[in-house]
Amino acid sequence: MGADGFLIMFKKAAGFFAFAAVEMTVLFIGISFLVGVINEFLPAEKVKNILSARKGHGYLVGAGLGALTPFCSCSSIPITVGLLKAGAGFGPTMSFLFASPLVNPIIIVLFITAFGPKIAVTYSVLALGMAILAGYLLNSFGFEKHIKQNVFTNPIESACCSSSESTQAGANPGIQNNPFPMAPALQSASEAACCSPASEAVVTNNPDSAGAESGKWQRIFREAVNQFRTFLPYILLGIGVGAIFHGFIPKDIVVKYAGPDNPLAIPVAAVIGIPLYVRVSTMIPVSISLIGKGMSLGAVVALVIGGAGASLPEMVMLKGLFRAPILVAFLISVFGIAVSAGFILNLV
Repeated sequence: MGADGFLIMFKKAAGFFAFAAVEMTVLFIGISFLVGVINEFLPAEKVKNILSARKGHGYLVGAGLGALTPFCSCSSIPITVGLLKAGAGFGPTMSFLFASPLVNPIIIVLFITAFGPKIAVTYSVLALGMAILAGYLLNSFGFEKHIKQNVFTNPIESACCSSSESTQAGANPGIQNNPFPMAPALQSASEAACCSPASEAVVTNNPDSAGAESGKWQRIFREAVNQFRTFLPYILLGIGVGAIFHGFIPKDIVVKYAGPDNPLAIPVAAVIGIPLYVRVSTMIPVSISLIGKGMSLGAVVALVIGGAGASLPEMVMLKGLFRAPILVAFLISVFGIAVSAGFILNLV
């Protein structure tokens, strides 16, 4: 590869990085803000009832919500955080996370256009059914305990409460540590006011407070921005990985290793898809050309599900939410969905 070829690839990767960084910033903050608004006005108890893992319909609702949201795998993460904070069941939330990048109205229309209604319906049913099954299995095996606890705390509240705790620790009877110790009752009230989300709601709902309504929107937006800042290192690293693969990995390599001559084309295609950062909607036109080069429909679908369902950029971002056991189980689940769907669609 000459200098000119490298420069072209570098420009392609840099362009992808710049576009994806801007896109993810806008989407992440915007979606986080929207989820914050919903959490503000929708009682947490209602979210728990609708998306409870103890009720079978919670999995259907989670997968159905994923099918209605036209987001890529990375864009669905803010909603995942919002659902977990609102008390939604872990299993239904994971069903949402699996289904969201794989099925939505746009994808179904594109599948019908490219492959016909029979393939489109089969793909949609398989993707949704396997998303529900994967969420159910992860919940049944107790993976919920591997969620990082900072997911459930607001960055502002966490800082505030930490400050209160340090104040409490320093407020011992010894005057040398705190010359003006706070009375226990006042200190408890102060901590309650700081750490209780309800206290802020009381303030913003007080009709006598100036700009109460605008203060509420500012608070929700501030929380969205703070959540974005928390995930920013993971977002940039994930986009960087995606940009490298997007700019420097030629598409012909897929046909080379997952073409018609390879009996293991479907699992190989699923593995190749995972490092990529792709959307199903953008991969379908590419899929037509790959099929024209000899790849089977099943291998193409496995590639699409692997890339859209568990891309490396998404996995880097999910590291901010989950510990290693969930990440490994998530990868295995997406690989299983991709391979199973690929083999089944080859038989249709």
